[in-house]
Amino acid sequence: MKASTILSIRSADIGFERGEALIEDVNLQLKSGEIVGIIGRSGIGKTTLLRTIAGLVPSLSGELKFMDDDFSQVNKGEIGLIPQRLGLVQHQTVGYNVLMGALPQANFFQSFFSLPSAQMRESTRRAVASVGLADKMLTSVNQLSGGQQRRVAIARAMVQNPKLILADECLGELDVQTARDVIELLRSLAESGSTILIIEHNPVRARTFCDRVLQLRGRKIISLVDEIEEPSGLHLLEGG
Repeated sequence: MKASTILSIRSADIGFERGEALIEDVNLQLKSGEIVGIIGRSGIGKTTLLRTIAGLVPSLSGELKFMDDDFSQVNKGEIGLIPQRLGLVQHQTVGYNVLMGALPQANFFQSFFSLPSAQMRESTRRAVASVGLADKMLTSVNQLSGGQQRRVAIARAMVQNPKLILADECLGELDVQTARDVIELLRSLAESGSTILIIEHNPVRARTFCDRVLQLRGRKIISLVDEIEEPSGLHLLEGG
């Protein structure tokens, strides 16, 4: 069965309004069930690219389509974002934090003045269980390890079963074993049909679990086959 196109970007310049483009002439297609890694030096525009795809920053030019529709037609929850700074509410429970990812489905009054629906509660329970934290549902986030907090952020992003998951350095600052566990989780999401676009600071590690690796270099996106431009001073075989 031929994989469907989830994201299509054509001739797009990426950056901020009134500023110079950070990335020029972006042409990119992502297929369903694919894991694509993005590497590049700090400050080159990786996070801005993800935020543009997430709809948080408008592109400066070009065409972005999500499942053949204009980005203005994307429903909330179809794209999940795992930010580098996780943005979890530390004093609240795991269940509460993941439930926050389900609330965009609800209208304003449901979100703030009513109890969550049974469907939202069940979606939250499934998402928490899928990242191996079913027994931590009522545990405060500030009592979790760094790796467990990453799992909470992943569950929050996937609670609405997004077609596309954007992960910004979600393996950063994790020990080797925890990073492996998170990679296995991402693989299982891809096997279930989600497409994953992940920023990864470790080029060698990216090639071990990504179907494709793209590099931002000189304001361009380059698809890597054999060559990787190694950032100076980077310890490639370690997690950091």
